[in-house]
Amino acid sequence: MKKRNILIAAVFVMAMGVLPACDVIEECGTCELVTEDGDGNKTYGTPLPFCGDDLKDKEDALPVTINGVTTYWNCY
Repeated sequence: MKKRNILIAAVFVMAMGVLPACDVIEECGTCELVTEDGDGNKTYGTPLPFCGDDLKDKEDALPVTINGVTTYWNCY
């Protein structure tokens, strides 16, 4: 009986680690922060997963330019 409970718990923990963190109902996507200097050179940040309102906020965010360096979110 103990082995069965341990097995069920292990399968549950592994399933939680494999399944995506976002809810199935919410729209999810991946966004990366892009930095572009005045010469057009682009630097891409690490792609991060976003869901629901967080994803919508990143998609709707306007580019920000400071001292000729522009940053914006690229979502796909």
